Amino acid sequence: MLVLKHQTKAELAARIRAAYKDSSRERTAKIATFILNHIDAGDFTETEVRNVFGLSAGQWNTLKTKMENLRTAYFSVDAAGGE
Repeated sequence: MLVLKHQTKAELAARIRAAYKDSSRERTAKIATFILNHIDAGDFTETEVRNVFGLSAGQWNTLKTKMENLRTAYFSVDAAGGE
């Protein structure tokens, strides 16, 4: 469970949104993974994330699919090791 000490859930969501918007490459995949993991854990709902991103349901579904692909790729890279 997400425990917030110095900010509200809405403030955290806004910071995550700003970080995602300004991110590139690996950072984007890390933030997408963070978002989806916290949705899966029940810390945020999809509706809360969709609203902070300012998206319609259809736009959210498109972005969520992209995020899921990023998370899968991030896990693959994270698990990779030298041979």
